Amino acid sequence: MSDEQGQNEDYEATFIVELAPEEVWESLTHRVLEASSAGDPEGVKRYVLPGFPSFAMIEGGGASCSLIEEDAGRLLRVKKDDEPCAGTEIAVRLEQVGTGTRVTVVQSGFGALIGLVGRDTVFGVGERITRDFQLYLERRLTVPGTAWGSGLEGRVRATAVGLELSELVPSGFAQRAGMVSGDLLLTLGKIRVHDLQQLWTVLALTEAGTSLDLTWARGREPMSGKAILGG
Repeated sequence: MSDEQGQNEDYEATFIVELAPEEVWESLTHRVLEASSAGDPEGVKRYVLPGFPSFAMIEGGGASCSLIEEDAGRLLRVKKDDEPCAGTEIAVRLEQVGTGTRVTVVQSGFGALIGLVGRDTVFGVGERITRDFQLYLERRLTVPGTAWGSGLEGRVRATAVGLELSELVPSGFAQRAGMVSGDLLLTLGKIRVHDLQQLWTVLALTEAGTSLDLTWARGREPMSGKAILGG
């Protein structure tokens, strides 16, 4: 499936774990949720998929996912129960390569979310989730989820020279600072922002209510402004 620009809407990542497929499979599937006392159809099996975020804050981390298909040691397909991205399908394929295992993860069915926040944002988050997922499969370690701070309140697009804003939220942070659609963000709080990773880090470390300086480019013209984050 493709978005309006002809790009694949399925997030896919591949990495190699230096463990045998049966060891990776055990890490992948050993956390099974007990059947819910209310609302669950009989026989539904739910795994806790490590590394994937959940607003339900499951103890030990991970997200509840309903089983669609499993082929022990080779394939696990599930539907994500928890927000964010509830209802998306996640397929994890395992393939032995030498003494290790090639792991391929495909998440699909983002639907309107792609259009709402942008492909770069969705896939950028996917890269971070994949790293936490790999960490768990390799070492059985979980880490606290990323602290999500206030946002720019506008959709961003990654370019070779930085992040370009579009579809700004009326009266949102970026618009209050003076930015308009098409502006290229340069610095945020005096930190040069090259990509989404840096943007998320700065926002997560800045408390809501903080007055934050911004600089940006409108064409070839440098501009600057200030606004209260989350105000």
